[in-house]
Amino acid sequence: VKLHFAETYEEMTGPGMRVFSFKVADKEFKDFDLFVKAGGMQRAYIESVPVEITGGKLDITFTANVENPEINGIEIIPAAR
Repeated sequence: VKLHFAETYEEMTGPGMRVFSFKVADKEFKDFDLFVKAGGMQRAYIESVPVEITGGKLDITFTANVENPEINGIEIIPAAR
C-alpha cells in the first residue's frame, strides 16, 4: 500500500500545524507531521507500507491530533505471484 500525501492548504505554513496518526492494517504511524515529512508545502511524500491482506479486507484509519488528517491518494499494489 502506498499512501500519497502533500500539504496543499495554504494556511499550513510550518511544522506542527497539521499532525495526525494513521493505521494501515496492523501498522501504526503516530504523530505524523506532513509538513516535516514532505519538507514543506506543495511537496509530495509517499509512505509505502507492506501489508498482508487476510479475509479480503484492508483497514486504513486516520485520527486527528492537530487539525484534520489529509491524504491525496491511496495506491494498492498486489504482490507478484
